[in-house]
Amino acid sequence: MTTANALTLVGISVAQALAMISPGPAFFLVSRAAAGESLAAGLATGLGVATASATWAVGATFGVAVLLTRVPAIYTAIQLTGAVYLIFLGLSAWRDTVSQSEAEAPAVTLSRHRAMVRGLSLSLSNPKIVFFYGGIFVGLIPADAPSWLRLAALVLVVTQEYTWYVVVATLFSRPRIRWAYQRTQGHIERVMGAVFIALGARIAALAHG
Repeated sequence: MTTANALTLVGISVAQALAMISPGPAFFLVSRAAAGESLAAGLATGLGVATASATWAVGATFGVAVLLTRVPAIYTAIQLTGAVYLIFLGLSAWRDTVSQSEAEAPAVTLSRHRAMVRGLSLSLSNPKIVFFYGGIFVGLIPADAPSWLRLAALVLVVTQEYTWYVVVATLFSRPRIRWAYQRTQGHIERVMGAVFIALGARIAALAHG
């Protein structure tokens, strides 16, 4: 491996890391699952998010971003789907908070399969991810780069994505953090619900605009 190729992979790794650690809907969803439900739920949700990101990353390498640019209707449809899903998650958070306070019962833990589908659905409905990966691969990988370098970059970002959400789920499932979360769960759920609804509304407005 040449120095130039090594620096390319380092640059991609840093760009990916900076994007991952920026709190967003996926981070909130995984941390909420781990702290409010269980480590298994957090890991499954994170697995779904990372799998969706991996799908978009593969799509970026095969020109999906170009397709979305040339066919705006597809991009708009995915945007609206994502907006609806975010609003649904927000309303669900508020509904769960109300039902818990009325019944004074613990939150229902989803099966691992449903938790994974939840994370997968969230990130698959966010087409901006494919443009992010497209920007990384186009901007940081030379046009004449060998195929193995593109494959290595793909493996790198996918590995980092999976690793990050394992760390997030494990951290937020720690007893002290879960205890703190459960003591303030109602307030946190309402805030997260409001954030999801606001993000969904904003995406819907941008899609129509």
